[in-house]
Amino acid sequence: MLECQSMMEKISPFMDMASLEIESLRMIKRPKRFSSDDDESETTTTTTTSSNAVFGFPNLPEEPSNRDCDRSVLCRIRVRLPDGRIIQRSFLKSESVQLLWSFCYSQIDESERKLFKLIHAFPGECKTLHYGSNTTFEQSGLANSVVSVTWV
Repeated sequence: MLECQSMMEKISPFMDMASLEIESLRMIKRPKRFSSDDDESETTTTTTTSSNAVFGFPNLPEEPSNRDCDRSVLCRIRVRLPDGRIIQRSFLKSESVQLLWSFCYSQIDESERKLFKLIHAFPGECKTLHYGSNTTFEQSGLANSVVSVTWV
């Protein structure tokens, strides 16, 4: 009986962490919004590169394609946005991870733009990515992975 108790004591922090992760994922999903006729009549166009400069994100280069580059130097990143959409993009493995912030920011609706963080979840661990990191996709272990955007 003592072995069971010690095992439960060792496992309980992981169970608590898993419930927090599940709760945070539930908060990410939002109900879909329906636009009214008034919203459709008002359309504005802005460029994402100029708005990236406001937050200090680097300008996003054109997406490399399989025809232009060897597949061994490319990686695909899939991103889950706060509104539930899932998007993906190819990057060169040698490019800075900071470009991922530019890509995510460019995909968020202008009316919802605010501070966000990126979370790289993989079995057994959940890692928050830091913008100040000057590593490449290959060095950071993000090549061909899934990342979630959450509001700060």
